[in-house]
Amino acid sequence: MSLFSDSVSEGNASLLVKQVDTRSKGRYKCVVNNVTVTYVVATVEAPIRTVSIDINPSGLIQCSTKDVYPAPVVQWSTEPRLSHALQPITRMAPGGKRLFTVESILKQQNNSLDYIYVCNITSKYATHTRTASLQLQEITGSEGKDLVIPCKAPKKLQSFSLVWTFTTANKTTDILTYDSQTHKSRSLWENAELEDDNALKGDVSLTLENTVGSEHSGFYTCAFSGAETRHLIQSRVVITSARQEKDFVRYNLWMLGIVAGLIALLALTLVVKRYRAKSKRNQESAQEDAEMQSMNPDKTSEEPQAGNKLTTQASASHS
Repeated sequence: MSLFSDSVSEGNASLLVKQVDTRSKGRYKCVVNNVTVTYVVATVEAPIRTVSIDINPSGLIQCSTKDVYPAPVVQWSTEPRLSHALQPITRMAPGGKRLFTVESILKQQNNSLDYIYVCNITSKYATHTRTASLQLQEITGSEGKDLVIPCKAPKKLQSFSLVWTFTTANKTTDILTYDSQTHKSRSLWENAELEDDNALKGDVSLTLENTVGSEHSGFYTCAFSGAETRHLIQSRVVITSARQEKDFVRYNLWMLGIVAGLIALLALTLVVKRYRAKSKRNQESAQEDAEMQSMNPDKTSEEPQAGNKLTTQASASHS
């Protein structure tokens, strides 16, 4: 700490604090001629520089940052918005210089492919916010054919740098980079490229030529980095061979046959049940008629006699 010696005689008694750290915060007292007393409250902030978002080995979505002071505020959301509240678990731990490392994890939704997960980390004094978002998708390709892995920049992200990466067996390698300001791309794979005209419009989908199942099946990540935003689109890609496709079709036909058989069996069961129910009702009805007849035997025998009497009277009258 030091004064501006050349300016003190002019009334400038400001204090210069060099190499500020968390210990520099607090209330400073300035006394002039034992009369004038001034208090200055100094706060210290280590800004949020970057925010990372990814899926950890446990399948949870993880959002993190480090070397932040004081402890920030973490908020999760989805696009579109869910009807229920999210329940993340957030841990903040101070390091050697009392700077915080922040990790927040969130469980994926059942229909995870329908949502974009958004993590916002805001400084305690709300001076700035950094955002990271993650979108998941699944793609199937055929071996020996070209494959396009879709990736489009968010509409709010006008200027960005892009990195395509490939992950398999816990090993990640870079595929391609692109800068939206210079409109230049650099491919590290011979069979990977972008469409330049589409890239100018924010469509940085990756085209893989002559794919091979054992080499190109895995996770492809399209990572956008802006001034305050980071957006990831992670694609799980499965490259199937012609034999696997035939087996898949055969399996689907087999499953379709099973489903059709179950439906036919269910229909037959319903028909049998209806037939049995109808037969039972007929038997019960016949039994009720028999019981009624047994309960009224006189009425049954009188009816024919009454008919005969009427016939006889009618004959006599006619004569």
